[in-house]
Amino acid sequence: MKFTSTRYPQLVVHDLDVTFVDGEAEVTAKPTIDALKALPSDMGVRAAGGRPAKDANAE
Repeated sequence: MKFTSTRYPQLVVHDLDVTFVDGEAEVTAKPTIDALKALPSDMGVRAAGGRPAKDANAE
């Protein structure tokens, strides 16, 4: 899964062994993905791409 860091494009999260290069990092380990998703929003880290939101009216 790809993550972006808009606030800190060269962010290094040592505890998770994740390094952002030009604001992007590719992460494959589920525990690491969950930990990155749990970071505070002021860090500017978010998952990139993904599936579009489900339409509540779709069947």
